Parts: sequence; structure tokens; C-alpha cells
Amino acid sequence: MKIDDIYTFSTIKDYLNFINYDKAVFNGFSIGILEESAKVIPQKMPPYRKHFYKIMVILSGEIDMKNNSEEQHLDTNTLFFSGEGHIQSWESITPLSGFVIFFTSDFYSTVHKKNKLHSDFPFFTQNASMSISVSNEESAHLKGICESISNLAEQDIENKEDIFRSYLNIILLEAKNLYVKKIGTNAIIQDSDTRILNRYNVLIEEQYGKDTEKVLKSVQEFANALAIHPTHLNYVVKSLTGKTALQIIHDRKLMEAKSLLLQTLKSVSEIAYNLHFDNPTHFIRFVKRKTGKTPLQLRNT
Repeated sequence: MKIDDIYTFSTIKDYLNFINYDKAVFNGFSIGILEESAKVIPQKMPPYRKHFYKIMVILSGEIDMKNNSEEQHLDTNTLFFSGEGHIQSWESITPLSGFVIFFTSDFYSTVHKKNKLHSDFPFFTQNASMSISVSNEESAHLKGICESISNLAEQDIENKEDIFRSYLNIILLEAKNLYVKKIGTNAIIQDSDTRILNRYNVLIEEQYGKDTEKVLKSVQEFANALAIHPTHLNYVVKSLTGKTALQIIHDRKLMEAKSLLLQTLKSVSEIAYNLHFDNPTHFIRFVKRKTGKTPLQLRNT
């Protein structure tokens, strides 16, 4: 399905069907072997948005990956992360080996709170690095966990999904330790204010990639949806991030604009209307004010 000319996959199965990879999905969870998928998936994937999470343990091979506005060359011993709603595209250079894990927030939240994906795991937050390099030993350790999950997928047992959730949590916690070790994090205590911030970030993310005109735009509208006063929302966001609530909205909108400019051939006018600007001129001014460059200058950088 296309929304605003971007392929949009609501389910893991829809995505797997699109890339021609026949793999079982267990109620919002799936694991694939990259050597298998490399035989059937497109060498060059057009821009798409997905409403599920993705982690890749790349043991070897090379791929040029675009995730939102970030572009990286991924190769041997790389751990890759992609959150819900991200715009991605790729071009395979040499076939990958390793594992890919897909899961939905609903699958995770059966046992854990959904918001913990954003609050506890820094690689799923806005503007997080899409990947980290790992050592041979770290890569071998992750490989062993993924092999156990992959073997489980082939077994016929009643509590398979519960075991998947346990393994998934192990992978996420192991990945968090590696991410913090190599990049660091500004993780904060999960108090009531932090929960408001997490709900706010999740709500902002939900505004993208939906075939609807009922999009929240103003701080007032977001505050109403969160059932709090806009002044309190702004105070919480400012105290925890150093930015106003409106700046957070603008940061996410700018990231979306960059993603569309860098990963698609959509015109500036099309992107402006997709992002719900009243007209292209307002969009151009917004981008110029935030980056010092026009949209076309950003595209050609």
C-alpha cells in the first residue's frame, strides 16, 4: 500500500510478501536468516515506511542503508536498529549473512509496557544512531542468541510466543548495554514526568505514515490528546529535554522532511503538502530557518 507515494507496511507479513521472503510470523514476531533473504529480496529497495521494529545482526556482507535522514554503509559485525514508523531504503553491495528480527509494539507490550521501547532503549529514540559496530566476541554472542531463537521458530511447542518474548527482551537488553558502552545515553529515571514525555514522543510518531486527515499539529492539540494542560506539557518537555514542546514537534517534522528529500524524488510542493503545511512557501521557510538551507539545497548536498 502507498500512502503519500511511500510504500507503507502495517504488518510484518505485508512487508515480507513485498520483498518476496517467505518466513513465518508469530503474532507480531519473526526472525529471518540474512543468507536466506539475500537470495530473494530486491538488491535495491525503494523508500518505505513500516509500523513495526527491526533489528539486524550483520555478521558479514555490505549494504548501503538509509534510515530516516541518516545514511550509512553497513558491513561485518554491525548491529542495526530501526524503530516504528521510520522511512528506509537500501542498496545491497554484497549479500549479507546474519539475522534479522521483526516485532511489533503490541507483541512486546503483552508483557512489557509499550512506552518502554522508547524510554528504555536509546536506539529507538528520535535521532538515535541507526547502527553500532561490535567486536568479534560480541558478534558471536549475539549470533548464539539468534540461533536459539531461529531454532525455536522451527519447533512445535505451545508456549513458543512467550519464549520469543523472553529472547527478544534479552536481545534488547544486550543491545542496550552495547549501545550505551559505545555511544552513551541520556537515559533518565522513569517518573511521572518522563512517562508524559514518552507518551508525547509516541503520539508525535503516530502522526506519520497514516492515511488520515486527522493529524495533530499544535501543542494544544497534543496536550488535549494527552489530557493535560499545554503549559504543563511544555514545562515537562522543557525540563527533561531542554527544548520546548513545539521544538520537539518541529524536530520530528524536519527529520521527516529530510527523509523525503533524500530518499524520494517527490517535489518540494508534494512534500510540503504531505507534511500538512498550508503551502510550499511556508515549508521552504521552515526548512531554511531550521537548517540554513533550502529544501533543494538539502537534497543536493
